[in-house]
Amino acid sequence: MKPDLLSLFCWCSFSLLLSLPIHAGEKGVTPESVYEIANRVADWQIATFETQGEYRALPLNPHPWQTREKHHELDWTSGALYAGMYQWSQIATSRGYADWLRQVGERNAWKLHERPYHADDHTVGQLYLSLFRDTQDPRMLEPTRKHFDWILENRRTGTLEWTANPTDAHHRWGWCDALFMAPPVWARLARITGDHKYLAFMDEEYQATYDLLWDEQEHLFWRDSSFFDYREKNGSKVFWSRGNGWVFGGLALMIPDFPEQWERRSFYIDTFRQMAEVIKRVQRSDGTWSMGLLGAEKDYEARETSGTAFYTFGLAWGIRTGILDRNEFMPVVMKAWMALVSSVDEKGMLRWVQPIGAAPGESFENYSELYGVGAFLAASSEVYRLMDGRLPVVDPARKGTRW
Repeated sequence: MKPDLLSLFCWCSFSLLLSLPIHAGEKGVTPESVYEIANRVADWQIATFETQGEYRALPLNPHPWQTREKHHELDWTSGALYAGMYQWSQIATSRGYADWLRQVGERNAWKLHERPYHADDHTVGQLYLSLFRDTQDPRMLEPTRKHFDWILENRRTGTLEWTANPTDAHHRWGWCDALFMAPPVWARLARITGDHKYLAFMDEEYQATYDLLWDEQEHLFWRDSSFFDYREKNGSKVFWSRGNGWVFGGLALMIPDFPEQWERRSFYIDTFRQMAEVIKRVQRSDGTWSMGLLGAEKDYEARETSGTAFYTFGLAWGIRTGILDRNEFMPVVMKAWMALVSSVDEKGMLRWVQPIGAAPGESFENYSELYGVGAFLAASSEVYRLMDGRLPVVDPARKGTRW
């Protein structure tokens, strides 16, 4: 190449770089595109809610504990869906999503699920307390408050060790998924009522789980204490993607309910940031995360969307709130978002969701689950905000909280 042509080439290349957006991965992602696909997914989920078994049929024989029947409306799978759909209902101009969620509560008399201590059966409380903040209807609040008051009066204090006998691992928060299911309900109840006893309980129990399951070297959570000796094929420790996604998404839901001056707030933000750094580092080339976060990508050939959606939600929320640096993390979010979009079929079904489990496993192209859709809708709400989407006008009559 002649010198004058070389100079011209360099100048044109430099000019082109200057003209590119800071976040090249944002190209093609608009508020309108996010809005359209989130509504499509939400509409599909509502339309198929009564016939869940039809889209949850595995190509192989299901595990004995898996069911193709409709999940109970108050179990954790449904509660995770409601949490994400509520997030999206705050974006959508249609009242249909909020109305559908309210109907769920009405049908079930605003009660938590069956097991009095089990975190999974408290998940639906996230929806109830969110709707209470919008309406101030005491029916939405009182069953959860009475239930949690009973727990405080009959508190369990046994070990969280998974294989101990006896153990309180299920009566307390002995597995990392629990940190999504219950703590956000306790934190929200504390904020709504202004009573710090709920926040103090949440913090003490969360710290106990953290002390047992947080890995100081990897800055990730073990699924439970039985996993301490498990290793990937490449020799790395086994950290389940969705399990850590539960924790990461739970932090994004919970931190906004903490008092700004609370001395323990920084602990949760620091944990969130430490996890975010690892999540950024181990993102796959296709934009998703392997079911075993530190495993070799070749050992997890199939994509998995539930963990990916939780990470997308949490990272996008962290960017929007200024906890995470936009320039550093926005490309990660955009890459993940495009992977999620490509996993939604034309009807609105989110595919490649790992079935119910407690460890890295398999995912299937035409398999979906409520919790995956909930995570996707939560991610949609935050990506929409990052794209500077216009939000509905807030009703000035909506009551504030007491902090």
